[in-house]
Amino acid sequence: MNYQIKALIVEDNRDDAELLVLELERANYEVVYQQIETSEAMVEALDTQEWDVILTDYSMPLFTANKALELVKQRQLDIPFIVVSGSISEETAIDLMISGAHDYLLKQNLTRLVPAITRELREAQIRSEHKQALERVKFLAFYDELTNLPNRYAFLNTLQNYIQDDHIFTVIFLDIDQYRKIKYGFGHNKSEQLLIEVGKRLQETLRPGNYLARIGKDEFAILLKNFNHVSEAEKIGNEVHQVLDPPFELEGFLIYASITIGIVHSSMDFQEAEEFLRAAEIANYTAKEQGLQYPTVVYNRSMQTEASNRLQIETDLRKAISNEELQLFYQPIFSLNPYKIVGFEALIRWKHPERGWISPDEFIPLAEQTGLIIPLGDWILEAACQQLTIWQSQLADYLPLSLAVNLSGVQLNEPELVPKIIHKYQSLNLHQLKLKLEITESTLMNNTQTIISSLEAFRAAGIQISLDDFGTGYSSLSYLHGLPIDTVKIDRSFVSRIQKNERNLGILQAIITLAHTLDLDIVAEGIETAAQRDKLRSLGCNYGQGYLFSTPMPASQVKDWLQKITRELSLSLVPIIPNNSIFSLKAL
Repeated sequence: MNYQIKALIVEDNRDDAELLVLELERANYEVVYQQIETSEAMVEALDTQEWDVILTDYSMPLFTANKALELVKQRQLDIPFIVVSGSISEETAIDLMISGAHDYLLKQNLTRLVPAITRELREAQIRSEHKQALERVKFLAFYDELTNLPNRYAFLNTLQNYIQDDHIFTVIFLDIDQYRKIKYGFGHNKSEQLLIEVGKRLQETLRPGNYLARIGKDEFAILLKNFNHVSEAEKIGNEVHQVLDPPFELEGFLIYASITIGIVHSSMDFQEAEEFLRAAEIANYTAKEQGLQYPTVVYNRSMQTEASNRLQIETDLRKAISNEELQLFYQPIFSLNPYKIVGFEALIRWKHPERGWISPDEFIPLAEQTGLIIPLGDWILEAACQQLTIWQSQLADYLPLSLAVNLSGVQLNEPELVPKIIHKYQSLNLHQLKLKLEITESTLMNNTQTIISSLEAFRAAGIQISLDDFGTGYSSLSYLHGLPIDTVKIDRSFVSRIQKNERNLGILQAIITLAHTLDLDIVAEGIETAAQRDKLRSLGCNYGQGYLFSTPMPASQVKDWLQKITRELSLSLVPIIPNNSIFSLKAL
């Protein structure tokens, strides 16, 4: 096999040049060469072409090897440079090697020409690969491999220089909403393509002096220089929203990448770049909580206090989960006609060692945002299943009963959740005790295609599904017929307004009528007065729960409560228990 080699031959004698070529061809090299003999010709050859090797005579009338070597060094070219001379002293040859030549030969003895070139080409390749590796390491130290944008380290370095030089600047922090769902829904490749395209669109918004970086998985930061007022940065934030609003078309799929933005101005006077970036991220988190159409929030110092409190609660919640400081309370669910107890709903409660009882409305959203909902949800399901096992013998006289457990939308995204719950439930071998899983209307509407198969698998295993908080989301009544559910739970907000106007009454009647048509059970939440109970009964509502019947109670009180309520019902008394619950809001 012939190997092509491009040789630049610096030689004033054509015969000597052809001898060099002939020697290479004998070694199966296919030689492409150019013979030159002046400085001008070499400059043009080096600047217009790439060469594998340079072979040069030591001294010529118009040129020398030393001058040729200098031209190569000026251009910082790493090309094997071999001197082939008719007469050269060893001292001169050594001086050339010290200056940068790679080898020297005598014209009357070319037997070393091919071995020398082969060796130098191999070593040049090694040097080239080493240089590329170093450049790659340097690139990865400061740039994001996927988008080729500066990375977090580079951004913080640049920002720190701005701080030290007393520049006026603004930091914009943005991330893609629900990126995890996009990744699961469209796959790893398309989610990465989305990040690349987002980076390209963001670059379109940059003005001279602005600096864009990808600083996290789906997080980007922009450094705006010489922005005297936050309002100017807010305008940029709105521009960014508008640029990213149109869907991204990726291999025939349309993907939307809505974002939230946090902004912090240099007037905050932090001393470290990390502080500015953290402040912008805190403002971004606040923007998410507000849920505006174009959420952009400017940082203020009160947000730091809120973030610190949130972090402390998160830390304490982690400890509470690991130390089993949490507790399940159980709120009864009644049949309204006839009156009887049919089951309970498990509600999580947390008594903080210092702060006392903390509302689920405070710590459950935090658990969902931080991913703690996964271990917390596992604990709730495990505790509920253990309680079902205890009740099977302890409450034998009061069966059948059901136990409802709430599932978060975050949990439903976990691929192992469905088989894990089904296996656990079936291993209990329960009789006349049913497990029900409750999901919110908004969770189902946001993830319809991805979770319907999970709900169908639950139902096939004998686990019933309740659609919780119905009426607070945005589903239509006609949509109910296609959902794999057994029960619709009417949100407490409808129940509380039941006697305020006819429109609310009409909506309730429509929900109840449709549910019956679809052979679905109806549970009304938050019943607090006898009037509400009676109206719901007259409308045909099957079941109810609320403080009128009972507050949530710990498992240790359930049996005694059942004994008491059974006696009252046997005397045809309707129990009304005062509103003395720890919380009026349920956990999940």
